[in-house]
Amino acid sequence: MKYCLFNIAFWGLLFFNLFEAAANSNIYTISGRVTEPKTNSPLPGASILIKGTYLWAVSNQKGEFTIQGVQEGKYNLEVSFLGYVPATIPVNVHSNIKNLHIELKENTLALDDVVVTAQAPKNELNTTLTIGNNALEHLQVSNVSDISALLPGGKTKVPDLTTNNIFSLRDGGSTVGNAAFGTAVEVDGVRIGNNGSFGNMNGADTRNITVADIESVEVITGVPSAEYGDLNSGMVKIHTRKGKTPWNILLSINPRTEQVSFSKGLDLGNDKGVININGEWTKATQKLVSPYSSYTRRGFSAGYSNTFSKVFRFDIGVTGNIGGMNTKDDPDAYSGEYNKVRDNVFRANTSLAWLLNKSWVTNLKFDASVYYNDNNSHAHTFYSYASEQPAVHATQEGYFMASKLPYTYFADQIIDSKELDYAASLKYEWNRRFKTVNSNLKAGVQWKATGNVGEGEYYKDPSLAPNGYRPRPYTAYPYMHNVSLYAEESLSLPVGNTLLRLMAGVRWEHLFIKGTNYKNLNTLSPRFNARWQLNEHIAIRGGWGITEKLPSFYTLYLKQEYRDIQTFGFSYNNNESSYIYYSQPYTLLHNENLRWQRNQNSELGIDVHIARTRISLVGYFNRTKLPYKYTSSYNPFSYDVLQLPEGFTMPTNPQINVDNQTGMVYIRDNASSYWTPMDVKVTDQTFVKSTSPDNGMDVIRRGAEMIVDFPEITPIRTQFRLDASYAYTKYIDNSLSYYYQNGWSHTSLANRSYQYVGIYANGDNLSTTANGKRTHSLDANITAITRIPKARLIISCRLEASLVKRSQNISEYKGKEYAFNVSESSNAQTGGSIYNGDSYTAIWPVAYLDLNNEMHPFTSAEAENPEFSYLIRKSGNAYTFAADGYDPYFSANINITKEIGDHVSLSLNAINFTNSRPYVKSHATGVSALFTPDFYYGLTCRIKF
Repeated sequence: MKYCLFNIAFWGLLFFNLFEAAANSNIYTISGRVTEPKTNSPLPGASILIKGTYLWAVSNQKGEFTIQGVQEGKYNLEVSFLGYVPATIPVNVHSNIKNLHIELKENTLALDDVVVTAQAPKNELNTTLTIGNNALEHLQVSNVSDISALLPGGKTKVPDLTTNNIFSLRDGGSTVGNAAFGTAVEVDGVRIGNNGSFGNMNGADTRNITVADIESVEVITGVPSAEYGDLNSGMVKIHTRKGKTPWNILLSINPRTEQVSFSKGLDLGNDKGVININGEWTKATQKLVSPYSSYTRRGFSAGYSNTFSKVFRFDIGVTGNIGGMNTKDDPDAYSGEYNKVRDNVFRANTSLAWLLNKSWVTNLKFDASVYYNDNNSHAHTFYSYASEQPAVHATQEGYFMASKLPYTYFADQIIDSKELDYAASLKYEWNRRFKTVNSNLKAGVQWKATGNVGEGEYYKDPSLAPNGYRPRPYTAYPYMHNVSLYAEESLSLPVGNTLLRLMAGVRWEHLFIKGTNYKNLNTLSPRFNARWQLNEHIAIRGGWGITEKLPSFYTLYLKQEYRDIQTFGFSYNNNESSYIYYSQPYTLLHNENLRWQRNQNSELGIDVHIARTRISLVGYFNRTKLPYKYTSSYNPFSYDVLQLPEGFTMPTNPQINVDNQTGMVYIRDNASSYWTPMDVKVTDQTFVKSTSPDNGMDVIRRGAEMIVDFPEITPIRTQFRLDASYAYTKYIDNSLSYYYQNGWSHTSLANRSYQYVGIYANGDNLSTTANGKRTHSLDANITAITRIPKARLIISCRLEASLVKRSQNISEYKGKEYAFNVSESSNAQTGGSIYNGDSYTAIWPVAYLDLNNEMHPFTSAEAENPEFSYLIRKSGNAYTFAADGYDPYFSANINITKEIGDHVSLSLNAINFTNSRPYVKSHATGVSALFTPDFYYGLTCRIKF
């Protein structure tokens, strides 16, 4: 019923705006010409957008443009052209504006205000930072995730393409709640897929994104527009170059990475459009002393863009990579082993924007994309055993004879993952001005299909697979389809002498998977943002919203696991052996109560521009609800363990027959002999695990971010920036979880398995007595930026500081401490608070399961009974709940960029150039650690012609 009401509200909002009759009827035209100032040459293909509306134009071969249907009022024209500094032109429209002359300056270091830091777009409603091309080149990124260092409180890392590089926004330094998985990344509108992955929810790996072709990166950490779905903690939007450019050649080198790239934006002339091409080769080595493990990126991109009849803007493009990780045979290690991982990517997108500019519609925009990621892992591994090793690969319940592995051999394990996603969307945009009120409405429908067409997990030679290994074909799992509707209204209205901007949107999503119980899953995500411009110096902004992250195949499609128990084994013919196993598949349960992981995000900020100083301060509160996880339970079952009958003599070459249902083993000498059944030694009872996808407990993150840009000190042409981030994270997962250790023995019966399963209030935290954690961190950076335009030189020196780093484990259940203090040698409670942090700790289960499948509460009587001693879980140290942390530590980086004429530029960077690497001690354990990066450096040369 609620979704029916949503549909009514959605379309009601749309049609109400369409037919509202208060629109200003005074319509005018703006026309002009865009040139560059040195030669007054036209700039064809320049983009002209009227800020706050959906009206746009693209300049023709003469640099001329026309925007029709502009209502009366004051506007800002935003004009941009690739390779030039964007310009904002204020206009007051009360009649037709003709012959407007706009000049764009070439983006060089000869300008006074080159930006090499992350910048907040002016008048943005939510927290958004943009990293432009100058900042990317100055930073010398080898991976796009390197830009995280430019975010408030961000820290520079030594570039390393041989490990996964991911974004994890506002995570507070903790991965809990699948923070990285909830960070969305897209390239030219193509979402980098990670929903079709069967690996852990670690976020989208960005190593395969070509960096030399990136024009800008937009990082959204505030409440996003309702247009964006399938995310939690934020979004990173990567924009590649589109437009006319000279040839650009890049040569970059640092101790572990070599990079070469080229790019060109070719104007076809006569308004036929622009073609952009780019190619990049990058090779990164893991270790200098052993350069046998390396990652290679052969990136490419190509695109075409044009505007037809002044109202149709068409773009089509492809980006991708051919490469991956290659671990060759190291002569200093064991001979013959290697590991290869393909990381081939193909991303294609097309879009068509139609500027109708009618009374009921401004723009219609269609987008479509394809994402394909070929991750094929091939591990060639050597095995050696001193004795015969059994191998069980049965995929059904029953009793089976194990095969035998060779004493020495090479095995080839393949994990073939090929995520293939399709997406399409249609967006409606409408702008009208009602006297002094400006209204922007956008609404749309989106569809996305996520699948994996890889062969899955297997061994090239199945007979050489290790004991217990089973293949897993990925193509057996159906596609996940998601259909979304959204509507969002943005209003700008004067309130006295102030300006108030409001944005309200709602997003509805419907997910279905053919052939499964996930058929009618609907979610609703409202979002609000507001900005109150009190005067030209001060603005207050805030937002609240809900975002939801769709599940990945790792969550939806659990891997079938098995429990293999040896029930009989015997030797014959001197040194040969045979083994019989009972294989019990773990039950995979569908959870009809599974809900999508969601984030409640709210923030409140203030932007101040006074005395030539810009200050941005924002506080945020994020609550991750229903984070994805697995939940396990256990059920009892029994099986027979066999032995040789008394007086039975094993034949030299026995014939063996196994009854797969009963487990009985029959042996005879030859075809003319009688089958002899083996004796049942014992009927054992134990437990088998059932697993299902589930949702965890809430994760709370809150914090504050600050950026202060001080005015330039003119005599030394140096500007200072201070950025900082405080983050606090807390989570407690005291949901009930089952724990049983295979191999435990019955406390009173010989040759039997342990008779109880413990049920604990510690979520899935099976390795410690804690069920939660709280962390605090405060990071700050000071950057000095020196610009010398006449020398075409820019130098930035950055001091990075970790001022506070604190954490403490938590154990709570029903409002009380769950864990309790014990001595090192006993499980008896010794009293006192666990947070004193000077004692061993233990936990009791809240209940236990017996072999009759009956659940019982766990009381002090069970705690004193030795029969239940296995169920009392104890910490391995006396500082589990001690307040931990580290003293402050610092490092400094320097970046230098110098242009030599109009065609060559050089960039040099040195990470931790003072080589300050102090050891800092853990407050809890006293163990020292290094957190500052190694001294590292790099040099980049760019040539354009």
